Amino acid sequence: MKKLPAIAATLFAMTLLSACSNKIENPEMQQCAQQNYQCEASCEQQSTADGLVHKVCSNKCIEAYNQCKANAEKLGEVK
Repeated sequence: MKKLPAIAATLFAMTLLSACSNKIENPEMQQCAQQNYQCEASCEQQSTADGLVHKVCSNKCIEAYNQCKANAEKLGEVK
């Protein structure tokens, strides 16, 4: 549990940087990053960082982010 603030801060920073770099070019990517941050934060609240439950939850977040990213990239090509 002591790792929780550090992990949350890291995820927030990554989301913020991602949002800054994609905000103008592709706002859909910003939405994906925000959803991923919320998903990972939820995983942190539901389980310990070293446990199997957390790994499964985190993997689901990654899969959802990758799908969101693929959809956002397709949307970006259409515009």
